[in-house]
Amino acid sequence: MKLRLEQQIFLRSLCWQTSWNFARMQCLGLAYAIYPLLEKLYAKNPEHLARRTRRYLVCFNTNPYLAAAILGFLVHMESQGEEMGDQGLALSGSLAGLYGAVGDAFFWNGLKPMVSALAVMIFFLKPSLWALVFLFSAYNFIHLGMRYTVYLHGLHRGIGVIETINSWHLPLLRNIMEFVTTASLAVTAFLLVDFFALRGTAARTIPLFLLLALIGWFSWQRKNRGGGQLRFLEVIPAGSLVVLLCLLFF
Repeated sequence: MKLRLEQQIFLRSLCWQTSWNFARMQCLGLAYAIYPLLEKLYAKNPEHLARRTRRYLVCFNTNPYLAAAILGFLVHMESQGEEMGDQGLALSGSLAGLYGAVGDAFFWNGLKPMVSALAVMIFFLKPSLWALVFLFSAYNFIHLGMRYTVYLHGLHRGIGVIETINSWHLPLLRNIMEFVTTASLAVTAFLLVDFFALRGTAARTIPLFLLLALIGWFSWQRKNRGGGQLRFLEVIPAGSLVVLLCLLFF
């Protein structure tokens, strides 16, 4: 396969989630990404091309980042013939479930909170746009690099991409990132107290303590209702309002 076609398929995979639907979830994204290969293989027979494309409109859902590994694997199998392509589709369901669990835990519960916490800490250490630059560059560099790497391994090694991802020990890395996130938030809490205290009187620290109390109350409510851990985005609107009101009246 030419490098240009490989890149075209990968770039299409970046639009994986734009056509998500409740009926078959990521099926349109999968078909859209692999279509250049199908067009190259079956362009001489439009009816057969249409039938082959519909084969990829099966119900499919996984982590959109590690989905690149499955896409590379499917391209590898489809390039060897229809029978191998069908076998690849049969295996893709199992891979989707596996990488959905591993990828969600690594990216959503590990990488994103860690990078966000580090960016906030950097901002309070030295307020500037560098925190925002770090947030976007670090997260995108890591996830895009991993997506392209697993895609190439799936493309050239087929089912061997499983060994590649296993060798990265993503669950262990996620645990490490959780420790980094906790440490960053601890440092940020100290910097917040220092930040508000230096802006005037000690009363300026009241918004911080109210915000921390609000976070604790939300966490306690979710735990009692069986909602699991508190998500950071659930605290931002209410917490921002508390801080704003307190800064206005104190």
